[in-house]
Amino acid sequence: MIDSVEKQIYEVASKFAFVEKAETLLKTLNTIKIKLSITSTCFIQIYQNIQKNVKNYVVVFGNQRLFGRDCDGGAWHSHPIENPDSHDFAEDGATEISLEDFLYEVGEKLVLLGIL
Repeated sequence: MIDSVEKQIYEVASKFAFVEKAETLLKTLNTIKIKLSITSTCFIQIYQNIQKNVKNYVVVFGNQRLFGRDCDGGAWHSHPIENPDSHDFAEDGATEISLEDFLYEVGEKLVLLGIL
């Protein structure tokens, strides 16, 4: 099961030209952690635990979280770019997001920030 999750993440990431490299950092029977390198100082970390229904998508720039989206047991929230340490459970933040849609959002935000 986790192998199919890993394969799906790699397939989705391959659609985005700004993803320079994808590498699996951790893999167990129920969890996967994958790093999508964008630049030498910017990457996306993806973590999934299929047993606990946990998904974490985070953009890291200069060793700090820039923004992200998390799902814990089916409840989604966001870490907005304006305050990445906060948790936004409002309508936008609580809306489920696919990895593909998150990567589209990443591309848009990184262009606006001048990172891409």
